[in-house]
Amino acid sequence: MIFTLFGCVAPGVVADTGSVPPETAADTATAGPIPLPFPPAAVDLDATEGRVWFALSAQSATHDIGGTELAGYGYDGVAPGPVLRARVGDEVTVELHNALDTPTTLHWHGMSVPNEMDGVERVQTPIPPGAGFTYTFTATHAGTFWVHPHVDTARQVDLGLYAAVVVTEPTEPQADHDVVLVFDAWGEAESGVGAADDHTPPDPRTQVWTVNGAVSPVWTLEPAQSVRARLLNASNTSYLSLSWPGARLLATDQGLSASPAAVEALVLAPGDRAEVEVLASGGTVEVSTAMWSPAGGASYGEPRTLLTVVGGEDGPEPLAFVFSGAAPSIDPGRTDLLYTFSGGAPDEDWLINGEAWPDVTAANVELEADVIIEVRNLSATSHPFHLHGHRFEVLSVGGVASPARRFEDTVDVPIRSTLRLRMTADNPGQWLVHCHLLGHEEGGMMTELVVE
Repeated sequence: MIFTLFGCVAPGVVADTGSVPPETAADTATAGPIPLPFPPAAVDLDATEGRVWFALSAQSATHDIGGTELAGYGYDGVAPGPVLRARVGDEVTVELHNALDTPTTLHWHGMSVPNEMDGVERVQTPIPPGAGFTYTFTATHAGTFWVHPHVDTARQVDLGLYAAVVVTEPTEPQADHDVVLVFDAWGEAESGVGAADDHTPPDPRTQVWTVNGAVSPVWTLEPAQSVRARLLNASNTSYLSLSWPGARLLATDQGLSASPAAVEALVLAPGDRAEVEVLASGGTVEVSTAMWSPAGGASYGEPRTLLTVVGGEDGPEPLAFVFSGAAPSIDPGRTDLLYTFSGGAPDEDWLINGEAWPDVTAANVELEADVIIEVRNLSATSHPFHLHGHRFEVLSVGGVASPARRFEDTVDVPIRSTLRLRMTADNPGQWLVHCHLLGHEEGGMMTELVVE
């Protein structure tokens, strides 16, 4: 069954109107083109400067599937969930209440939080139904991040438990509108739960993509208004290969790029994020994805329109971001940690270093160590490599050095390819390392790194 999620703003909850053009928050149930909806804004319950305090509820939700109801999940009953916004240096408190009938957690994907706040079963007992847990940490880096469960992950994420986290740096230029666009692929499984198959990637031609819960919405921009759009691929297994005429790439997972670039064939693996500045004026452009598969990249079939953007008569001037232009670090040639990704045969586990989770051998590194990581993909499918609690610099992919300095926390490892990374082990604790194709993760492709 292929199904599609419409709408993402719960009754009585306003959209993220601190930055959303008012006319785009219209009722998605009206006839004609569907206006682009936006996730609600999480309400800060603490007016103290330097602190933010949010309350979330993981609960059942009924998603409107083009007139057919589907039982799912959502934070505060919506998917995507409320956008959590903070500034660098803020003390963040999030109270999560579990109103589901199954245990859950919150994992802070891409954020450098204390180990006990990471939301994984190694360091936190899952929150039972009817109970709660309070997450506390300091927002250390600017960027676009997200939260999702890290227990029964594939199923709970697939049913709608995900939300964006935006951490801003006050010294950066402020756009007139700073918005979140969450992309999700529906129909990845006949049951609507998890990956289509742990070993068979989904056919990209059969996926139904939503943007903030809507299929092929229309976004009408205000004249001469600057827009910073934060993009998240929240799907379980499906890749995007984005083209966005009239936009420039500002940032990837871990903050500003070394230099801006046109948004052409921007590949976002599951869990990946990017930030773009929308500069289109005087016309209509289509944001599209090429057919892209983890089984080999570009596939057959015409590009699919995800979103139509209607520009104003006058386009805005580009914001004066300061890009470093920095070259990548020099690869020292050594390897401190080696991860080999393998598996994929029917009835075979997905493996890292020949081991399947939870029967794995943890690697150990010293706190503040300069660590060179090599990831070798020996399998017949790509794997988004994700490391908890840390960011890393991408030195090279497939032997080709990065053209500019680039920091990530989730990066794709192509088939039969090698990835070289550099990381400062500056966050002590037990940290998961895994593929972010969620069927692969739950099929064994996960291990542990201990920083001590």
